[in-house]
Amino acid sequence: MRITAWALLLLAMLPLPASAAGFAKESLFLSKTPVTEGETVLIHAVVANEGADKFTGSVKFADEGVTIGSVAVTISPGGAAATSISWKPGPGSHPVTAELTDPAGAVVEKESATFKVDAKPKPASSNTRSSAAAVESSQDIQDGIEKYSPAAANAAAPVFNAIDSARSKAADALDSGIEWAKDTTGGKKPGEVLGASTADPSPSGIMGTLWFFLATISLYLFTILRFLVGSAGIFYPLLAILFFFVLWRTYKRFRRPSYAY
Repeated sequence: MRITAWALLLLAMLPLPASAAGFAKESLFLSKTPVTEGETVLIHAVVANEGADKFTGSVKFADEGVTIGSVAVTISPGGAAATSISWKPGPGSHPVTAELTDPAGAVVEKESATFKVDAKPKPASSNTRSSAAAVESSQDIQDGIEKYSPAAANAAAPVFNAIDSARSKAADALDSGIEWAKDTTGGKKPGEVLGASTADPSPSGIMGTLWFFLATISLYLFTILRFLVGSAGIFYPLLAILFFFVLWRTYKRFRRPSYAY
């Protein structure tokens, strides 16, 4: 009895064998890099079992202590398994951890890595204009011409490029005109200006009313012209119609019979 008691005490003092399952070296990684705010990625973790027995447990993922989710894992002796979980992070630095736990919930091993997520690019300010980007290119029209006649397309390319450049400059001028018209008419109503003119029939009141209506008409006119100049699908057909009209008028003029007196 005494020998048995000493044997049990000795066994109790011996350390319990640790699980042979664990994470592979530097096995915590993302499905893509870099990552931008709003994107969904996968967090991968590779677990290996170097023991002689099958391992069953789970991998728990967390972002700075906040649980992302967990994945059950079963690994045969000498095998390995790749686990992954979906993640949609916000911008900034994220210390991510993966914990391998046994069926009892005890942590067998822990792996960690820090991932950086870029902030989503901010949209350009509405006050910043880029007429070159807003004016449609004539490239689609040139490609259409090239399908039927490559020689004609090559000859017409410099003309199209020059016209596109002129359209961009015209768009800049029209944008400035639209801004001026908006500033002039902003916050004003025709009735308010006319009422002031009636109470005080001075030249300045009348001129203010005329100036307001001029700016209003200009706003509509500049907006329509800006749309026509910016749209290649409308501008070039109108330009072609105008060109053939001028040719027809010129032809008609030179075709008029001359009368002898």
